[in-house]
Amino acid sequence: MCLSLICFGGWDVSLRVRFTVAKWLYCVGFTATAIAVWVLRDYGGEFLAREVSSFKLCKQSSDPTLVRSCAGKEVALRVSFANLIYFGAHLLGCLLLTRSEDPRVDLHAGLWVWQLVTWLGSLIGFMWLPNTALYGYAQFARYASGVFLILQLVLLVNFVYEINEWLVERDTRAAWAVLVGGTAVSFGGGLVGVVLTGITYHYYAPTGSCSLNLFFITWNLVVGLLLVGVLFVPGRAPTAGLLTSGAVWLYCSYLTYSALASEPANRCVRGGGVSAGGWVGVVAFFIALAAVIYTTLDAGIRDMFGGGKSAAGSGGDDDSQELPYRPDFFHLVFATASCYLAMLFTNWAVSQSTTAFEIDKGWASTWVKVASGWVCALLYGWTVIAPAVLKDRDFGFPV
Repeated sequence: MCLSLICFGGWDVSLRVRFTVAKWLYCVGFTATAIAVWVLRDYGGEFLAREVSSFKLCKQSSDPTLVRSCAGKEVALRVSFANLIYFGAHLLGCLLLTRSEDPRVDLHAGLWVWQLVTWLGSLIGFMWLPNTALYGYAQFARYASGVFLILQLVLLVNFVYEINEWLVERDTRAAWAVLVGGTAVSFGGGLVGVVLTGITYHYYAPTGSCSLNLFFITWNLVVGLLLVGVLFVPGRAPTAGLLTSGAVWLYCSYLTYSALASEPANRCVRGGGVSAGGWVGVVAFFIALAAVIYTTLDAGIRDMFGGGKSAAGSGGDDDSQELPYRPDFFHLVFATASCYLAMLFTNWAVSQSTTAFEIDKGWASTWVKVASGWVCALLYGWTVIAPAVLKDRDFGFPV
């Protein structure tokens, strides 16, 4: 009986409970695939190259280390592609889904046995995907990851706004200490942000002739000043402050650093630079994943596309309620995060070779991340000054 209820979405529970369970299951599943990719990439490459026929391109190298590295990074693309197809299918199936009486609700918050079978089947089946399709996906994933970086910034800004507003409303010594401390950490006060910028100057602008790299780094400093400057605009968003601007600038600084780390080896990359695919990239990914999980667990996600009302706060029969959040946006975030997963574990670039499946760096990756940082700064700046520009519009701020 219980199995049939789980298979066909027939839980005798409230809509909110079903959607909360769905959030957790998708988040836990995605986190598990990310950890699996990490393990397989670093420790399972040799086994995959030896046992799975579709990894034959990696066997063409005579160096065992290159074979393991090639197969390990190739599996990251395969798992990522499977996740994209899984969440992309849910996105299309749940497109414009806003009402609880829609039978497509079960596609997002039900049919769990079939969901598990489909997801695991995709992950296993994509291990035998032809390399030509994999290479084409890798090129698509590079640009889709830029979309995820922008979505991540939107989620980050929303989170920092809420924290900033909550601390200001408390108006206690401890709250103000956290505000000042968070701002100091974000802007560095000569610490994190400035140190990161200094490292970037050291490794990626060793001479004055590296004009493009100098522009990227110096412009990021200018962006930091501009993000503070918008706070002095009369009538700007009252929830914005040094903490929010500092957090956004720190994020943009990381994107600049990561973008320059993706450049091909050249005279403007001192000593080979600093790897963007090491522990810094891994930590950054799981911070991004945490931001995604936070937002999907936050009922406020429904407001981003004008979604439903809280099931707990609306009257009437449960079947007539709007959904607690928008499933299509939920799956959009995870579909683009799947692409970002591939780029994280393959250093943001893939090239096809007749002798090996090579994963390397490239200018396309650099420009995607640089452009994403600029868009992020523009989006945040607009959220700050929009109330001053559109004075006749109600943004819901307390008077």
